[in-house]
Amino acid sequence: MDLKNRTILLTGGTSGIGSELVPQLRSRDTHLVVLGRSQSKLDRLAEGGGVSTYLCDLSRREQIEKVMDEVIAQHPEISVLINNAAVQFTPSFVSDAFDYDSIQHEVTVNLTAPLWLTSLLLAGTLLQQEQARIVNVSSGLAFFPKTVSAVYCATKAALHSVSQSLRYQLEGSSVGVTEVVLPLVDTPMTHGRGRGKLSAERAAAGIIQAVETDRDEVYLGKARFLPFMARIAPQLMKNILKRS
Repeated sequence: MDLKNRTILLTGGTSGIGSELVPQLRSRDTHLVVLGRSQSKLDRLAEGGGVSTYLCDLSRREQIEKVMDEVIAQHPEISVLINNAAVQFTPSFVSDAFDYDSIQHEVTVNLTAPLWLTSLLLAGTLLQQEQARIVNVSSGLAFFPKTVSAVYCATKAALHSVSQSLRYQLEGSSVGVTEVVLPLVDTPMTHGRGRGKLSAERAAAGIIQAVETDRDEVYLGKARFLPFMARIAPQLMKNILKRS
C-alpha cells in the first residue's frame, strides 16, 4: 500500500509510539486524523500541518460516536485505521494499590474502543475505498502474559483473536487487517521497567512498513522470536514473560 496522499486515522498519537508515528507518516505526505484526550497536545500536533485533531476520550462510547460522526463527514476518504492507543495498570488483583474502577477503563480503551472505531469506519469509509487497512497494535503479552498487568495482557490477547476473526470476515473485500506484535517498547508507559527495549521510533517505523507491505501479522524486535519459541519451548517462554 502506497501511503502517499492517504488519510489515516490514528489513536494515541500524542505520546509514545504514536508521537513517533506522526512525523514518520507526515514525511510520506499523508493526512492524519488524530484522536486524543489532551487538547493542548493535540494543538501542538496540528501546528506542523497535515494533521486534523479531535478531542475524544476513548473510554466513553458516546464521545466516540459523536466524534466519529464528525470525522466521517469531514474525511470520507479515510482508508487506514491505526488502533494504537492503550493504557496499562500494573498492580496485581491482590495488591493494596489495585483499583477496581481501572478494570473497565483499561478494557474499554484497549479493546472495546478499537472495536467501536473499526465498526464505525468499516460502515462509514473503509469498505468504500479501493484499498484500505485496519492496523491493530498488539503485544507479545497477548501470547505469554506476565504476572502483573493481567487486564492489559487479556485485552491484547483478545485484540489478537479479533484481528484474526476480522481478517476472515473481510476476505475478498478491499480491507486488509494487520496486527503488529510488539515487545517491550521504550515509552512513558514502560518508564522504569525492563531493559533492552525497542525504541518508539523503530516501533513506529515497523508499523508503517507493515502497512506499506500489506502484511497481515508482524512481530517486531524481540517479539519476532515468539512464534518459534512458542513451538519449541513454550514453558520457557511462560517463565520468562511471567517475570517481565
